[in-house]
Amino acid sequence: MVDGKGAPMAEVKPAQIRFTKADNGVITDRVTGLDWYVGPGQNNTWHQAKAWAENLTVAGGGWRLPTVKELKALYQKGASPINMDPLFQANGAWVWSGELNNAWSAWGFAFYSGLEGWHHLDYGYGRLAFAVRSRR
Repeated sequence: MVDGKGAPMAEVKPAQIRFTKADNGVITDRVTGLDWYVGPGQNNTWHQAKAWAENLTVAGGGWRLPTVKELKALYQKGASPINMDPLFQANGAWVWSGELNNAWSAWGFAFYSGLEGWHHLDYGYGRLAFAVRSRR
């Protein structure tokens, strides 16, 4: 292509869509190569979240709780009221990770603030569960 003066124009490429959501609810991250699945409800203890992820059979199974690093990679300030892609349709903004802090607490990520933190394993109020796996 050339502009009105005959000079070559830069090729315009369509914007890369980072996340896609399948009919079964699996969200694929084209940047990291991970598949995500949003858990039910918003009041999950760490033990409930871990059991749910490990027993999830959607799209062939192989799910686990994410790491804090993986959760941080989802953070998009201003993308939605809870700072993550709207495809996630999460009913809250604090998500458990699979990483223990010590024998009685585990790490998670607060999407409303962009900060990681830990809570007691038995604390569930407002805590979400996401499952993740390497893309198949």
